[in-house]
Amino acid sequence: MQIRQSRARTPYPVAFSLALLFLTSPSWAQQTTTPPPAAAEETAEDVIVLSPFEVSAEDESGYSAATTLAGNRLNTDLRDLGNAVSVITSQFLQDIGATNAETLLQYTTGTEVGTVYGNFAGLGDGSSINETSGSNPAGVSKFINPSSNTRVRGLTSADNTRDFYLTDIPWDGYNVDRVDMQRGANSILFGQGSPAGIINTASKQASFKNTNQVTARYGSFGSARGTIDINRVLIKGELAIRLNALYNDEKFKQEPAFSRDRRIYGAMRWEPAFLKKGGARTIVKANYEAGDVRSNRPRAVPPIDNISAWFYTGTYAGRDVRDQATTYNALNKQTFIPSQLQDDNTGLPNHGQMRPSWNFGPVSGQPNPYYQPWLGNFGQQFGGPMAFFDGTTNAAASYWVFEPTMNRGISSTGAIDRTVGGMPYQRPASIAPYDQFARQARLPFWEFGIYKQKSMTDASIFDFYNNLLDGPNKREWQNFRHYTLSLAQTFFDDRMGFDISYNKEDYNNGQLSIISDSRQAIYVDVNSVYANGTGDPGLTGAEPFSNGTPNPNVGRAFITDNGIGGNNSFRSEAENARLTGFATHDFTRGGNRSWVARALGQHTLTALVGKDKRKTDARAWQQYGTDDVYREFLALPNANTKFNDNAFVPNTVIYLGPSLSGRSSASGANLPRPQYMYTPVSGTVFTFDPTWKGTADPAAPWEYGYYPAANTQDGTRVDAHFSTQSENPANYVGWRNVPMKLYHSEEGYRDYLTNSARLTKSVVTSKVAVWQAKFWDNALVGTYGVRKDTAKSWGRAQDVNSPTSDRYGHLNLASDVYKLADQYDNRLDITSRSWSAVAHLTQFIGDRSPVRVTAFYSKSENFQPAANRVDVYGVAIGAPSGETTDQGVLLETRDGKYSLKINKYETKSINQSSTSLGGTWFIGASQSWSGNWVNIFEYDIRDGNTIQGRDPNPDPTNSRYNYGTAPGEDLAAAQAREARVIAAWRTWQRSVDPRFYSAWQMNLNDTSRDINATTPQGFAVTEDSISKGYEIEFSAVPTKNWRLTFNATKTEATRMNIGGTNLSAFISAYETALRTTPVGDLRIWWGGAGNETALYQWNNNIGSEYAQRKLQEGTNVPELREWRFNAVSNYDFDEGFLKGFNVGVGVRYESDIVIGYRPIASTVAGQANFDLANPYKGPTETNYDFWVGYTRKISRNIDWQIQLNVRNAFVGNELIPVTTQPDGSPAGYRIRPPQTWTLTNTFNF
Repeated sequence: MQIRQSRARTPYPVAFSLALLFLTSPSWAQQTTTPPPAAAEETAEDVIVLSPFEVSAEDESGYSAATTLAGNRLNTDLRDLGNAVSVITSQFLQDIGATNAETLLQYTTGTEVGTVYGNFAGLGDGSSINETSGSNPAGVSKFINPSSNTRVRGLTSADNTRDFYLTDIPWDGYNVDRVDMQRGANSILFGQGSPAGIINTASKQASFKNTNQVTARYGSFGSARGTIDINRVLIKGELAIRLNALYNDEKFKQEPAFSRDRRIYGAMRWEPAFLKKGGARTIVKANYEAGDVRSNRPRAVPPIDNISAWFYTGTYAGRDVRDQATTYNALNKQTFIPSQLQDDNTGLPNHGQMRPSWNFGPVSGQPNPYYQPWLGNFGQQFGGPMAFFDGTTNAAASYWVFEPTMNRGISSTGAIDRTVGGMPYQRPASIAPYDQFARQARLPFWEFGIYKQKSMTDASIFDFYNNLLDGPNKREWQNFRHYTLSLAQTFFDDRMGFDISYNKEDYNNGQLSIISDSRQAIYVDVNSVYANGTGDPGLTGAEPFSNGTPNPNVGRAFITDNGIGGNNSFRSEAENARLTGFATHDFTRGGNRSWVARALGQHTLTALVGKDKRKTDARAWQQYGTDDVYREFLALPNANTKFNDNAFVPNTVIYLGPSLSGRSSASGANLPRPQYMYTPVSGTVFTFDPTWKGTADPAAPWEYGYYPAANTQDGTRVDAHFSTQSENPANYVGWRNVPMKLYHSEEGYRDYLTNSARLTKSVVTSKVAVWQAKFWDNALVGTYGVRKDTAKSWGRAQDVNSPTSDRYGHLNLASDVYKLADQYDNRLDITSRSWSAVAHLTQFIGDRSPVRVTAFYSKSENFQPAANRVDVYGVAIGAPSGETTDQGVLLETRDGKYSLKINKYETKSINQSSTSLGGTWFIGASQSWSGNWVNIFEYDIRDGNTIQGRDPNPDPTNSRYNYGTAPGEDLAAAQAREARVIAAWRTWQRSVDPRFYSAWQMNLNDTSRDINATTPQGFAVTEDSISKGYEIEFSAVPTKNWRLTFNATKTEATRMNIGGTNLSAFISAYETALRTTPVGDLRIWWGGAGNETALYQWNNNIGSEYAQRKLQEGTNVPELREWRFNAVSNYDFDEGFLKGFNVGVGVRYESDIVIGYRPIASTVAGQANFDLANPYKGPTETNYDFWVGYTRKISRNIDWQIQLNVRNAFVGNELIPVTTQPDGSPAGYRIRPPQTWTLTNTFNF
């Protein structure tokens, strides 16, 4: 069955019409003229008698709740549970003004939440802090569903459940009675789920009392929120319905960010009177919710600073390609010609600033003295068209190609050889992020990937506190529908019964983003001219190509990306069916108070059978693509080059503000954000047309002045100078406007531009049995549960290299192709157990103690039904699992006014999917890229990567398929080195486990095709972690007017076994080959001695980061704060001149934050260690919240309450460090949540 692609439509007009109908109905009119009965007069029909399968917010007292379903799935006293369960009451939510996870979890025990209002970033501690790409279970960014960016006990995100069903829908308080939080693993209490815990919201239910509530909230930055809550009794004591509606238009400090949330919710309760007989009763309940969210969420971290280094002056120390100490010159606002940057062939002064070594003649491979490690790529520009926009106006873009292809170029014989010697390799530059700079400058420990990109900290460059970097060029969406049906039947006055429930959820989300990954940065344009100059301008003293069109944007700041990342959608359909039954026997029933009966006490057996189905469809696409006409113009050597190749993908460049060339630093630039949506459109692009037009003899001599006649290093002849007319650009059509039609994903081409898609299905069947016993008048309470689950999974993935994709990589998403197999791919059978023991010690001494003392101990485990994960060899990975131990004491006063719970815990998370390792795509690409280049060198392949491109007359000096000479080598020595590399690679390829090639769909034997690598379906990198600590929870109601609560946590959380067994073994073997054999000397992108090697590529894309991750084993998890304290207090005045007022305060304290470790040299070559005893730490953080409210009757039947909440009082513009450089200086930051306020009016009828 395929998941339908229709968009959920929400019947808001119907909802508000119903609300109006209720408010104007005769029953409502009667309510407004007849006072309601006093509480003492409330009839039995008005009161809901809960079934054992229910809890109610009406049983709460202030910030305390007495019961929960999180025991044996029945209404159970919290004090009888040995697990770490906390209940957040509706009163607590109201006092602190919380409406969702983003505004609640800062206050709860052992929890963290990301987003702009959160208490951690939740983005890891890798080289870059990436908000756009997906790392949560739905595979989407933190922008789409920020509530999913949570962490419990320092481990991982909690699962979100709704009435104990897993859900993808972010909750909102408009239809929530309470929030139950389970910390740690427990498959019995909440079913399968995250080892960190579960956050469960209890939906509001219909009750047998007519009530009405309307709220209107106005807040900071123009935010507005309104809710309606109407309950109606249709048949007294028998049938009731409830309607809730929400409209929330939230604005943020960063303009123009917003989030607009619209929802409706309805609930029904029916207790048929004719079935209430002989101690039996029947309860039928149903609820339904539909909604949508449209947003352009703010960023919680400042942009990456790829601009400040342009202004640096002086010199700095580093090491060259020979690993010798050297001194580099700072950039000092230099500008460059693109061809000059990449020139490692001429030896001309001040050339090759982006090439660390020379690549010509006898000096090939020697350090280039003009190398500039601070230079990096121009965003994601790798040869495609560039659309230049002025971010301050709505003017049309100009379109250029800086790196044109020469695929129609001819040789001196007139045959096409795809080169025009007079058009050298050109690529524009900007400033490298700091981690890349550290690698290029070879700063200490550079090879271990421990340097980070630097966040911008100077808001006078760009005011990231008040401006969204994307402007209006980003958006997210969510649509959802959900309903639940249940039938509860009990017998013998609720001593036996069953509950049948059915749950259905449809959810989809998506996002579009103009910038993603490490391009969440501000760059500066350092290119003095465009690429259309001539290499031999014939001007005395002129720099080659200096006569190109002057760059009107030189010195201007910009943002850029190519639109491939950051665009994705996710759709899920969940269906759940459960049957829960129970039977209770109390040996003291009927007044039997014998010691035997009291000793045996009460026993409850609960059994559950369930089936949970879930289907998902996750897709990613690029925003723009070019048509076949442009493809034909490029005439790439591989006619089947995929549509997402860089040559076809336009880069959007948005300039911000005027040129900075006249400034001494970027500080004070006050760059504006993009003001409009900028969309590349069809038209023309200015590029070089390499079509031969000349009448000259291609073989006629031509001296190319770009190259000197003799090497500046040793005076030897430079053959490239003495060329032929076939290499003279003047003999080709040259620079002109070429037609370019663009397809836009949001104009009906999303499927056409989809570059990856993944279908999954899981079916989990469960059997659960729970036994709870209460001995000796409830003095001893024991709970034991066992759960058996069978999880089956299906998966189907497509990308541009899939066999079902067309020759250009367009995916076949037809329902008869893009579908799941009938037979499941994987099956897991899991048995998990949990038990707890609780001793109410003062039960043995009667009422003589004013304090009740309870000791508890529990041991529990759980798993996540992730049955579709595989490792690097395609081998199924075991289910993620967790183990938790809780032990402690609970102290309560007998009057119930005070309670204190102290819990010591240990939670283990095993085999969890990890998002900490970036660049995993290169695990396969390292073998496919290298495999292609080994073939090129062995078979002398001139064009492309296949045997069809073999040169029939190999030229031993052609560095396309031959190794160039290194210092001290002659041609024979270079050829011998090439032969050793080829032999070493063939040995390595034979040593690789064949399962690797099968899993990554790589065929090394067919040299008639490119070697491509496709990431295995369900590929996952795993890691283990452990958290130990203490949790303290205190709650008090000292007087009837005063309520307060306090919690504190001490946490130590570490990670281990990063990567898993097979991945670690593969990488260890490959890195050994790279470092100890000629495998690492394989040249990538031609064979010059100064060209990149397989070892360099590995370290640059994943190897350095993997080394960092392995170093982190045994270290604290990112952003760990050892201590957290939260306190909330509220006082209600009920007499005197302040009668009706309430005031409250909240305090949140977090101890200093571990943000990194100092690296220290290891005694083992090629390794390093961390100084774990002395971590680098960031500052402590304390936040204050205040509120004041007033309540009064404004008529006989209308109660009015107004409350002003101020959150993060006294906080200004501040940054909090979250990662560090090896020397301890901060690298990445998050923006501290700003001070906000809300004013809420509530009317109860």
